[in-house]
Amino acid sequence: MSTEWMWGIGIVVLGIAVAYALMRNRQRTPIDVTRAEAGTKDVYRAEQRNEDGMLSPEDRARPMPE
Repeated sequence: MSTEWMWGIGIVVLGIAVAYALMRNRQRTPIDVTRAEAGTKDVYRAEQRNEDGMLSPEDRARPMPE
């Protein structure tokens, strides 16, 4: 098989993988939306406290719930 064919096959496989990933992850569940909103609010709140000079232990990074 020539190099050109390998490149063509690689591009097609990559395109299929990207299309599959986009279709699979397109819609978020309500739980995902709620978690994302809560996480965003936590980050903004922590940044505001940090700017005010009031960084507290709960503002530090914590693992995401499962």
